[in-house]
Amino acid sequence: MDSPGGARWRAQLRGWRGGLFALLGLYALGATVFLLAGGGQPAMTSLVAMEAEVEGGDAAAHASQASSADSASADGAATDAAGSDSTATAASEPPPACNDIDPVEHDVDSGLTGVHALGFVTLEEQPAAFAGYAGCPLIVNFFASWCVPCVTEMPDFERFWNAHGTQVAVLGLAANDRLEDAIATVIDRGVTYPTGLDEGELFIDFGGLGMPTTVFVSPNGEILETHSGLLTLDDITTRAEEHFGL
Repeated sequence: MDSPGGARWRAQLRGWRGGLFALLGLYALGATVFLLAGGGQPAMTSLVAMEAEVEGGDAAAHASQASSADSASADGAATDAAGSDSTATAASEPPPACNDIDPVEHDVDSGLTGVHALGFVTLEEQPAAFAGYAGCPLIVNFFASWCVPCVTEMPDFERFWNAHGTQVAVLGLAANDRLEDAIATVIDRGVTYPTGLDEGELFIDFGGLGMPTTVFVSPNGEILETHSGLLTLDDITTRAEEHFGL
């Protein structure tokens, strides 16, 4: 059986414990009311602001990327347009006229085939190359100052050259002749198309059999016809039409 003093002490202890629990409950209730009343607004506001900043940064990044992509696309389109304009300009430029070709400006190119792989020396004693005639039909006329038919037909080659020089190149080569005599003949006959001297075996390479010899060469350097004997203007024109489609 408990003593009266012990009973009173236990009753007091239960009272304190109840009061403590009641105090804690009131504190919890006050904190809840405080939060519901807006006491936590600053913290929530900061969190919302941070989220807004992140979203705003992402939007700005996406906008920057889109702007960069648009700029790159525009630059690419401008480059393509410039390339197209350049290609169109190059395509619209006509090939050089055959009578504008200067064989002296070209070197012998062993990588080419046929006539275009050969070279010769001009009457001015400058090295020249048939490579310069690549892409143009060519008529090569072998002549000599001592050959009467050669001297006779040279003015007709000059007339053909004046009429069709933009479409067909003409070259006169003095074969088995002295340089000074060949030059005098060219001047005397009024020849203005390119001329040279056959110092080697060009006459044989072109299939010549007698003087004069005229050779018709395709734009890719293939010998189409080798004719030995005198040609008139009509003969030259007819053969040029047949071989080159004038």
